[in-house]
Amino acid sequence: MASGGDGGDRRQHPKDLRHLLKFCIEQTISEDAPGSSGVQEMTQERRQWLSEAFSSMTRDPIEDMKKCIRILIEDSDSSEELKQNALESLTDMCESIDLAQDFHKIGGYALLPHILQDQQQDIRWRAGEFMANLFQNNPYCQKAALETNLIPLLIDVIDNDPNEDPRVKALYAISCLTRGFPDAQKAFTTHDGFSVLMRAMESNIQRLKTKAAFLLRDFCIQELSNKDILCDMGMVEQLVGMLREEHSSFHEHLMGALLSVVTDHQRATQECARPEFELREILTERIAYLEGKEEFMEERHYAQDLLKICFTPENQEQIER
Repeated sequence: MASGGDGGDRRQHPKDLRHLLKFCIEQTISEDAPGSSGVQEMTQERRQWLSEAFSSMTRDPIEDMKKCIRILIEDSDSSEELKQNALESLTDMCESIDLAQDFHKIGGYALLPHILQDQQQDIRWRAGEFMANLFQNNPYCQKAALETNLIPLLIDVIDNDPNEDPRVKALYAISCLTRGFPDAQKAFTTHDGFSVLMRAMESNIQRLKTKAAFLLRDFCIQELSNKDILCDMGMVEQLVGMLREEHSSFHEHLMGALLSVVTDHQRATQECARPEFELREILTERIAYLEGKEEFMEERHYAQDLLKICFTPENQEQIER
């Protein structure tokens, strides 16, 4: 694509050989003058551009990944900017599912603990983003991550990293690793993952709180037995307690998480209906408070659904027994 202004030929290189061939054909059609033989001497500028384009198409991505790994883990003289660029390049390359799998096959997962614990926070948060990119919708890489025992390392970042961005990205990586992968979900809960989510929701980092609530909701939707674990550890009481805090936009996600816990789970609904929790009063007041506030319409719907599910005559009768 040519850029305007200076008349220079600053086209971006095609993404693959098919796009390159298409580009060449289009250029031939557009530049052949009517009635001409179509044979013209190629300008030096055009020759250089095509040479660079062909070169970019024939580079070995595996070798490129190995170079990036060496920069990140072996070359102590690498500047922070060079390391960040190497990690960004790996992230871009591993958007391809096949290259993401190749990254593991060349031993790339040995890099992951190293960059998760890097001294620079810009490397640590990019590490979480890169790992999320590897795991997302990629069962091979999810399984490899589980075998490499990465979950405890990610949990440690979520709980203990001194900076906000690495914590948020590590939780994002956990979300991508566990989504649709029961073995990883089980490993996460085995490592007291629900307590990790609760601590995240109790933090003062809005993005972390929101992602934790979404992930808790996903765990309840994907596996009904997770709700038993949450009841056993007193999570229902903790979630209700958080609703007592000063109202904020986070409460929409909190309500959604609580609703996912109680849906189709009698024990959780009975927990919510315990008189000492005063959830009925909290929900009734919240519904009235949010009336007419369009930006909180979803939260109001959640509150109404919770009221209907938790405070049925059957639940009240069971509690009174």
